[in-house]
Amino acid sequence: MQKRNVILVISGPAGSGKNTVAERLMSEFPAIKRVVTTTSRPPRGAEKDGEDYYFLSPVEFERAVERGEFYEYAKVHDRYYGTSKKAVIERLDAGDDIILIIDVQGANAWRKIAAESPEIGEKLSTVFIAPETVQELRARLKNRATETESDIERRMLTAETEFAQRHFFDYAILSKTKDEDFESLKRIYLDLKSK
Repeated sequence: MQKRNVILVISGPAGSGKNTVAERLMSEFPAIKRVVTTTSRPPRGAEKDGEDYYFLSPVEFERAVERGEFYEYAKVHDRYYGTSKKAVIERLDAGDDIILIIDVQGANAWRKIAAESPEIGEKLSTVFIAPETVQELRARLKNRATETESDIERRMLTAETEFAQRHFFDYAILSKTKDEDFESLKRIYLDLKSK
């Protein structure tokens, strides 16, 4: 009997390390593929369209919403983010396990999708990753030096709300080192695959 596909939704505030541990999990387990999400924000650094995100203008994003192309979408920090139905269905049809790296609002939407769609609900697990305190998160954001001070302040306001929602997730990883965080996520994945 073939093991069920796993859909891992990984959320956490900006600077929590969710992308780093997810990328490492995918490199160790080639059966896990990332679902590339869509955003209306411009690319940062060396980000590539179709690889890091699908980049749309705000108007293009709103048109896609009107056409019903997203499982979920949200406006975060004045930018749209969403998960296209096409991107998820293509991965599941290929037999892949998938990772969605999305914000807390997106994870809430996926819980609703899972409740309404048994084919998603039987595969879906949510993981929240964050350091122990908001102060530690602020230090991480400052250290990565990719945001302005006003961006950091805006992200910290969002983070306080996100921290308050961690109990809604199936799993929570208290972020420490990258290696410890990865081992925690790996254990979760292997546990889900063994069911």
